[in-house]
Amino acid sequence: MDQAYVKIDSVSKVFDTFSGDRVVAIKEISFDIRPGEFISILGPSGCGKSTLLRIIAGLLKPTGGNVSVGGSPVDGPIKGIGFVFQKAVLFDWYKVLANILAPVELAGLRKRDYVDKAYELIRLVKLEGFEDKYPKELSGGMQQRVAIARALIMDPEILFMDEPFGALDALTRDQLNLELLKIWSEKRKTILFVTHNIPEAVLLGDRVVVFSERPGTIKAIIPIDLPRPRTVEVKKDKKFGELEVELYKLIAGAHESEIEESKRKGRD
Repeated sequence: MDQAYVKIDSVSKVFDTFSGDRVVAIKEISFDIRPGEFISILGPSGCGKSTLLRIIAGLLKPTGGNVSVGGSPVDGPIKGIGFVFQKAVLFDWYKVLANILAPVELAGLRKRDYVDKAYELIRLVKLEGFEDKYPKELSGGMQQRVAIARALIMDPEILFMDEPFGALDALTRDQLNLELLKIWSEKRKTILFVTHNIPEAVLLGDRVVVFSERPGTIKAIIPIDLPRPRTVEVKKDKKFGELEVELYKLIAGAHESEIEESKRKGRD
C-alpha cells in the first residue's frame, strides 16, 4: 500500500446511556487511507459509520484505539477538514455567496480574500446565477451544492461527507454524484463518504469499507477496480454489477445476523 495519510488503529466507541446501559457503537476498527483516496463507507443504518467519521475528524474521542492524520495523533478537532451532512444546514438569512463564505467569517479571516475562490466554487458546483438567492429559494439538491462549496472554501485536506445525498430523489442523487466525481478529479481531496446506497458506494469509491451491524466492525474492504473518470455509463459495466452483488451479499448478511440476534434475545 502507498504511504498512509489517515491511520485508524483498533478504534472502538462505547456510549453510556441515561438508563445506565453501555452501547458499543463501533469495535476494533482498523484501516489506512492514502492521500487523495475516495473511500466509501457502507453499512446498515445505525452501525456506527457516522460515529467513525466524527472520531477521525476529532469531534468525538474514541473509547479505545487511536487515529492519526498526516503522522500526527488526533486528540481534538483537526484543522484542514470540511464536513457535508445529510441536511445542508445553511444559514437561512445568508444568500448563497455569504453561506459559502461563512467558514471564512467564523475563522476571523478577511472575506474579500476568498471572494474569487467562492465564485470559482460556485462555478464548480454549477450554481452560477444563484449567488444572491436565499436557501429557501433553492431546491434540496441546490442547497447541497452550496454545502459542498462551503466545505471546500477553506481548501481542506479531507472532506467528510455523511450521507449528503440520502434525502434527495434518485435523479438528483445521480447528478450530484457525477458532479462530486468531477470535483474530486479536479481537487484531489481525500474523501470519506458515508452511505447505505450500494450503487453510490461503487460509483464513487476507490475502495468500499463495509460495516457490520452494531457494534460496527469491518466485514470487508472491497477495492473498486473500475476505470476513471467514471460516468453513469459505468453502471452498465459487468464488473459494476458484480461489485453490487458482492456488496449486497455482505450487507444482507449483516441484516440477517441482526435478525438472528434479535430472535435469540427473544428466546432468552
